Amino acid sequence: MVALYITSVGTAGKTALCAGIGSKLIEEGIKAGFFMPIQLSETSNADGYKDADFIKEALKLTESTEQLCHIRLSRQELWQGLTDEVADFIQRLKQAYRKISRGKDAIVMEGLSNLDADKVSTLACYTVADALDAKVIIMLRYFSSVLDSSKIVQIGKKLEQRLLGVVINFVPESKMDAVRQDLADSFQNAGIKVLGILPEVRSLLGVTVEELAEILGGEILCSPEGAGEIVENIMLGAMTPDSGMDYFSRKAKKAAVIRGERADMQLAALQTSTKCLILTNNVKPLSTVISQAEEKHVPIVAVKQDICATIAGIEEALAKASFRNLEKLQKFEDLLERYFDFKALYSELGLKV
Repeated sequence: MVALYITSVGTAGKTALCAGIGSKLIEEGIKAGFFMPIQLSETSNADGYKDADFIKEALKLTESTEQLCHIRLSRQELWQGLTDEVADFIQRLKQAYRKISRGKDAIVMEGLSNLDADKVSTLACYTVADALDAKVIIMLRYFSSVLDSSKIVQIGKKLEQRLLGVVINFVPESKMDAVRQDLADSFQNAGIKVLGILPEVRSLLGVTVEELAEILGGEILCSPEGAGEIVENIMLGAMTPDSGMDYFSRKAKKAAVIRGERADMQLAALQTSTKCLILTNNVKPLSTVISQAEEKHVPIVAVKQDICATIAGIEEALAKASFRNLEKLQKFEDLLERYFDFKALYSELGLKV
């Protein structure tokens, strides 16, 4: 039985990597499970364990969500468990892990974020990896500024042979060659393997119509079957109806934000690739607009806010965009097939596939 602990520097996509690797292992005939060693009670998804729920669905696991993320602590309680009460914490951790790993060949674990900046997350990584004899992958998010590889190198020295390598995510296509040549070399020169350099894919950064409606406090008026569709672009309705279709044709898979009284622009948007209409000012659409939307299976979301407040809400929704979507998982799995070194992973974990 092997264990893999996936952690990250900041928000880098570790839930996606856990789900993608777990799905690939199962596809290869390996009995893979999932475990979230620590759930921080302050995090926004603590009450619903949404990441664990999603991976449970994606990997078709039979364990309860409570078993998958059994230990829930505040940050202060976790620090105390990692320092003053470490023996008790490790015993509790091992008991939960033994239950989840029965009958499994491999367990993929989702660790905490902020590895380089948060001493709690860093100590948790060291402690969990040692206690459960786990290998570690660190997920990094590419930014326009150069990633500071020196901090990861320091962490790698403490993890020693437990560190399998790093994965660099969200790299713009225009930067892929530079990252391969420069950043990857800096890690490899320090003895840290780069397991994958994953390009930024817009659809993985999108939000569903349902997520938009929830953040905006909006009401879905029709075509609820389209609420799970992913929105990749946002467009504002133009102030004049001239060339409305030409304007809305510029972007596909979009949410069109239009004043509630502008039926002309609403109809123009519906003639193009539109995932939903968001109508502002609490104005209900005309029956002709609803009819067209239902015919094309495009949800209409009515919100009370004006255009400016609606855009601010959409920006918040995009910032909180989650990976918990099976369509996104399929796209991410395709990325891993192209850009992730599964052969190295299998070799390091001692898995025969």
